[in-house]
Amino acid sequence: MRTRRHRRRRLFRSVELFVLGSLVGGLILLLAVTDSFDVIKGMVKAPAISQKKIKAIYQNKQKVRLKSSAKTNGKGKSLKGYRQWIGSIESSALSEDGKSVLYTVSYGKKKVTAIKESDLQKAPKAKYKKGQTLQIASTAETDLDQDSLISYRGKVVTVEKVHYNYQSQDGGYKYDVKVGEWLFTNIREKDLSDIYHVKLKKKGSASENNAILKAAFDYTRSNPNTVLGLPSGEYTIGTKNPDSDYVTLASDTTLIGDNTTLIVDGTEYWFGFATGPNAVDGVSNFTMKNINIRAKDLVNGDHFMIMADHGDNWEIDNNTFTMVQKKGSHIFDLGGLQNSVFNGNQFIGYAPDLTNSTTQPNDNNAHDYYAEAIQLDNAENTGVWDANLLKNKDSNYVTNNATKHLSNNITIANNKFLPYYNASGQLVAYGATLGQHSSDVGAILVANNTFTASLVSRYVERANDWMFDPIHFPSTSTQVTLSNNTYN
Repeated sequence: MRTRRHRRRRLFRSVELFVLGSLVGGLILLLAVTDSFDVIKGMVKAPAISQKKIKAIYQNKQKVRLKSSAKTNGKGKSLKGYRQWIGSIESSALSEDGKSVLYTVSYGKKKVTAIKESDLQKAPKAKYKKGQTLQIASTAETDLDQDSLISYRGKVVTVEKVHYNYQSQDGGYKYDVKVGEWLFTNIREKDLSDIYHVKLKKKGSASENNAILKAAFDYTRSNPNTVLGLPSGEYTIGTKNPDSDYVTLASDTTLIGDNTTLIVDGTEYWFGFATGPNAVDGVSNFTMKNINIRAKDLVNGDHFMIMADHGDNWEIDNNTFTMVQKKGSHIFDLGGLQNSVFNGNQFIGYAPDLTNSTTQPNDNNAHDYYAEAIQLDNAENTGVWDANLLKNKDSNYVTNNATKHLSNNITIANNKFLPYYNASGQLVAYGATLGQHSSDVGAILVANNTFTASLVSRYVERANDWMFDPIHFPSTSTQVTLSNNTYN
């Protein structure tokens, strides 16, 4: 029996192989013609390489500034004029090569595109803020509108608004500030400077704080046009030895408070000495404002006094003096002061030890009753006008006061002279007066002041004595003008 052999069948017939070969060849030809081999190559290799995503460092609306080394943007455009400007990120995008991030930055109404990330940095904050008390720098020349600032150097300003500066290549920030009631705009940051902060101690003793005040005035004596800024809060000052422990004022100084209360424990004297024989030779260009000065003892009172020999251009504004005028004393005792203004101050409570005195004062102690809160005296060399307080301390006193000088061209306006009531509403001390009782004065304007419950008004027996008027000057002082003052 013959064994039957099976013939092995081929996987593809010849015809099928021919057709398959034709298809593969056509496909290879198609890929070659269309340059698709690189695409396939990339598709094969892609999964093996992890592409790292580039993340922008700066976010939309973030404030940035160019580095000083920045020269051109990604398109070759110069960035020189924008280096110090502070801009805001508008958008970001990858560079064409996908290796870096480029930004569009807005500078006000201007936009700069394609800024390289490596040329940017976070913008610095403004050096000053709204409401801050500063001064015009001693080096200030003009504002950004080219208006001169020279005559305002050293002036106290309050920041009203902070802007970005796109007016000049200085860049950075510019400011709107107030000088008194006047608004000044477009002030460069470099044309402002901080004030000298007088670091009084809330828990410090009176002697410690007195020493701090003395050091502050010593500083401004060597650095004219300094603003001395007192901190907010309550601080004790005063001494039991005012003849030796006193503060000496300096010219070209502004002393300004910030909700500051100085509490007098005992006596506090601030002296201004003459510097020459002329009336203006003394403490000049002195400003004091926004300070509350109050007695520690609100039953018996304490004593605060500013006494000056000569002087010029004082501005005493918006201060309050409470129970610091003792019997027969003054708060301001001014010999020959020139060209000065006292505006918007309050003088509260005079001589509490006379509150219950109802009898007519005799000639020997009449001054105790009419002593002025502001006394405009004449300066001369006998030592009578200053009770020898300055004469005993100033070796040049006699020479500097060889010629008598009257206080002249003084305006006292919008002040209040008031009684003091305690927390229970009980009257502790009546109000004080202003003027001069022993010498003539020059041109004086006293206007729009209020006198309430003046001590001198109680003594009807003295109705014909001119010194017992709340405002009193000798009749021979013919240049005194009184206008619209109120008496209650």
